[in-house]
Amino acid sequence: MKKSILILSCCMLLSLLSTRTSGQDSIENQDPVEAQLVSLSVDFFKHMARAEYSDASVLFHYPKDYTSEKRAEQILDVSKLLKIFTDEFGLPSNHKTDMDPTLYYNVAVSGGDTSYWKNHPSYLQIPLEVVFSKENKGHVILLFSKILDKWEIRAVAYGLPAQRPGAKERVVEIMTKMLVTLKPEIQKPPKREKYPIVFASNKSSDTFIK
Repeated sequence: MKKSILILSCCMLLSLLSTRTSGQDSIENQDPVEAQLVSLSVDFFKHMARAEYSDASVLFHYPKDYTSEKRAEQILDVSKLLKIFTDEFGLPSNHKTDMDPTLYYNVAVSGGDTSYWKNHPSYLQIPLEVVFSKENKGHVILLFSKILDKWEIRAVAYGLPAQRPGAKERVVEIMTKMLVTLKPEIQKPPKREKYPIVFASNKSSDTFIK
């Protein structure tokens, strides 16, 4: 997969988000992989805008060896975390392709756990600069993986630029709310190394595939 495909995906995604149309005709003319990633992205943002967190959470990948009960439990957990994204960051708008990512702090939501994803390291990503309705300028990064011949959302991260005063503290605050939602006994900021999946301080690579 070449970087150009993901750049085209970003452009098409931005076009669809700005027009608020289904874009079915445009998607049909795209590369099949590109079309799938754009469709997943548009559906995700559509559900988030409508506060349809359960529908958005179903777009994520979950390990195939999960029992139906475990899968349902994790889908519910992901939907709770996505609601916190909206409650804390607000809704993203003014989407722009983030071609030269700067340092940022982010929190991410994903199905599965760290050990599971270590066995599936390959992914594609669409990085976006956005304006959050509650936190102003920030970033949204959508990651996708193809497992069992199906492209699904691997993770979604919302972030704030590191140069913004108080950005790290604000992201840690949001991260703590996410963890308390899943584990009510946690009442203080957790250590980064213990929960790597929901807190990261990094500079994204300028490539779109890893």
